Amino acid sequence: MSLFRSLEAPPAWCTLRSFEIIDLPENQTASRKQATAKERLLCTGGTAQIMGPDGSVILKEGQFLDIHDKPAFAAWSVTGHGANTQVVRLCGTWGEDISGCGIFRVADEPNATNNGDPVSYPKSTRVDSHYHDCDEYWLLLEGRGTVVVGDRFFDSGPGDCVALGMGHHHDMASVSEPVKAVYFETSLEGRKRVGHLWNHTHGPAQPQPERI
Repeated sequence: MSLFRSLEAPPAWCTLRSFEIIDLPENQTASRKQATAKERLLCTGGTAQIMGPDGSVILKEGQFLDIHDKPAFAAWSVTGHGANTQVVRLCGTWGEDISGCGIFRVADEPNATNNGDPVSYPKSTRVDSHYHDCDEYWLLLEGRGTVVVGDRFFDSGPGDCVALGMGHHHDMASVSEPVKAVYFETSLEGRKRVGHLWNHTHGPAQPQPERI
């Protein structure tokens, strides 16, 4: 199963071992300790102040902080400034050479074109069918969408994390409610190409068979 939630075990091959969505009303603080070898905090709304014993870091939406690179933040707290502050905590064992992370949004657009690889299923979003030279994780924060991984379809909603193995084509074919989600691309492998890859441009995908 490629879809899991924060209190569920991910597939064995995943280097993302757990995640947490931390919602913070204005001036509310949450405290945590580093739990795994690698840990990244991504601000997904508002303004978050990450505090350690020796100082603090301010994150705006789309900015992130790698806790494992800063020993002073092994124990940390986060305070929300302004309404609707949200931080996503990503914990795992990925390598040093990782591709990237951020926020993406998807809306229903019946006339949208697909610049990625051709698909045989109905499609109504601008998300292109593509693959990566790394594993990727989509964590839905808002909305509902149909995610396609290879020939499998998943109905996904808030709190769901979709694990996308290296080389496996994936797509968000349609949405029933506008989606806001996190993408997290982990350790680069193989040819270590960055970004969306397509059979028609970059050559045939070579999916890792065990990562499904």
